[in-house]
Amino acid sequence: MSDLMLKLRNLKVVFPAQEGIIKAVEGIDLDIGKGECVALVGESGCGKSVTSLAIMKLLNSPPALVKVDEINLDGEELKNHSDAKMQELRGKTLSMIFQDAMTALNPVMTIGRQIDEIYIRHNNYSKREARKLTIKALDLVGVPEAKSRANSFPHQLSGGMRQRVLIAMAFACMPKLIIADEPTTALDVTIQAQVLNVLSDMQKKHHVSLLLITHDLSVVANMADTIYVMYSGKIVETASKRELFTSPKHPYTEGLLGSVPRLSDSHHHFVQIPDAVPHPMFKPGGCYFHPRCSYCTEECKLKMPPLVKTADGSEYRCFHPLNLKGGHKDAK
Repeated sequence: MSDLMLKLRNLKVVFPAQEGIIKAVEGIDLDIGKGECVALVGESGCGKSVTSLAIMKLLNSPPALVKVDEINLDGEELKNHSDAKMQELRGKTLSMIFQDAMTALNPVMTIGRQIDEIYIRHNNYSKREARKLTIKALDLVGVPEAKSRANSFPHQLSGGMRQRVLIAMAFACMPKLIIADEPTTALDVTIQAQVLNVLSDMQKKHHVSLLLITHDLSVVANMADTIYVMYSGKIVETASKRELFTSPKHPYTEGLLGSVPRLSDSHHHFVQIPDAVPHPMFKPGGCYFHPRCSYCTEECKLKMPPLVKTADGSEYRCFHPLNLKGGHKDAK
């Protein structure tokens, strides 16, 4: 039996537009082990959220055009599942925590009723049984006075409490895989830490696989087992957390790490990556990162680097890798 919970192969997502084709995701692979926390990291506009929506099969087609060789969830191939079949899986086997709790929650329904529906829809519980489980779920994620708070509307809760509600909803049926898309967006640092601690504790306690999507490497420092770094629709580096933080091989990863504050270094200077992620319709030739890269050569401007696997199992997409030990094994 495979130890993989999710096996994603060659995912491509494009959006036709009047001016041309928007290439949001360009043939990425992703593996998530059972009980593992995997982070997908990159700046806004890199294609992370589109990837998550494609896995959930929540992209409307048209306008989105999605091609994928394989989306295998614990041995079940989702590639050709109908909308009705996916509705059965979402919430029960596969869940998602969206980044904006205020828009993810229904503003005219109490949070209790919204969680009740999950138990009623997927497990055929009565309303009374569902409410008992809803109160228990809210209590587990640290919502105080859960019984009375269940009767609150989303706008009556703080941002941190709303995010806890989304976590409770995601874990309600104890799915096999949860995707958390920027779960701490718009929260202050203290509340961010609280929400991430709740998410991490729930994931470890129930041995649920977690795909954590973020632009901030400091968010995943204490959570992720494996990190995928995404840039302009492509995976540019994959490594274990320890390997990536100590020996990044791609210049983009080095730049992201340079922006992470360190308590141990009072003289730390933040690294600013120049310019911005290119528009997905107007990507440069060669390596997409070359206009922002201080290691760029003429070769980088002409050809897209292949994805190379190293002897230690990590991968990088660069002609001039950093901190390379032991050479490479092969290229994709």
